[in-house]
Amino acid sequence: MRIAIEHINNIKNGPPFSEETAEELASIIKVFDLKKRQFFLKKGDVCNYWGYVVQGLFRVYYYKRKKEVTEYFAPEGTAFTAAESYFNRVPSRSIVEALEPTTVYVFHYDDFEALCRKNHEVEHYFRKVLEQIFIYYQRRLDSLQFETAQERYDNLAKEIPQLILRVPSIYIASYLGITPETLSRVRAAKNGK
Repeated sequence: MRIAIEHINNIKNGPPFSEETAEELASIIKVFDLKKRQFFLKKGDVCNYWGYVVQGLFRVYYYKRKKEVTEYFAPEGTAFTAAESYFNRVPSRSIVEALEPTTVYVFHYDDFEALCRKNHEVEHYFRKVLEQIFIYYQRRLDSLQFETAQERYDNLAKEIPQLILRVPSIYIASYLGITPETLSRVRAAKNGK
């Protein structure tokens, strides 16, 4: 688990955890390896974990009027969970699926909450993780409300360029809040065709 802590220290972008905290975190980390198209979380299940994608790619989505709506993608180095289910301990409306073979480091809700209660360093770290998640969702909402389809696509290509190559177009269109046909037009305009 030492490798997991080193990886999380790199993601956390701050001073490394103390030796004691690193040991406590390592004691509660679980590692899951998922196959392509395997579900990490299904609709209706309570989300018991939050964590980081170490290798691979998750798609988090839900159904609206019988259509899949991509909420977000979680590539390497990205935190993920189904927030409402995780924090409120209710059945999830979201689905978390591996789009390719994926390895994740995760923390179980009960273990992580207990550690946060007794270790201020972990509690502070998690607050920083939540701040980043909150900022992500605010930017996403602003993007969907105020940006054109072209601007949304350009920002995605700039911020997470590997997604354009790794994710089927239908999922990218869903994430951007546009139809696959609009995505084709946006890509054609971008390529000057």
